[in-house]
Amino acid sequence: MVKLNALITFWLFLIFPINAFSEQKHTWSSLKPYQKIILQPLEQEWDGMEPALKKKWIRITKHYLKRTPQEQQRIQSQMQNWNQLTTEQRKLARDRYKKLENLPPGKLLPIIEKWRKTEAIPKNSQ
Repeated sequence: MVKLNALITFWLFLIFPINAFSEQKHTWSSLKPYQKIILQPLEQEWDGMEPALKKKWIRITKHYLKRTPQEQQRIQSQMQNWNQLTTEQRKLARDRYKKLENLPPGKLLPIIEKWRKTEAIPKNSQ
């Protein structure tokens, strides 16, 4: 389940490109109050994160408020799951994502559908 959540988080990164930001550093104290609320699961690790990753998460906050409460809850859950992964697990998830990124749509779509079905199953049923 953790691997699945990590992969879904990478799908979010597809939607929100990294190069949309300048190279400025974002400390926790420099975040806006609403960003701190959204990114709260990442607070402890925030100032030690790579700038590129911070930019991704900040980009997500800009779209977060437009999401339904269910989508917001899913994003928060994925953020917590991603944050709990070790560096090695994150690297593995990134590597798998890169492999998936190169798949033709005919092979990728069935995988996406399988993930969606898995996500639809209540956690206590898995």
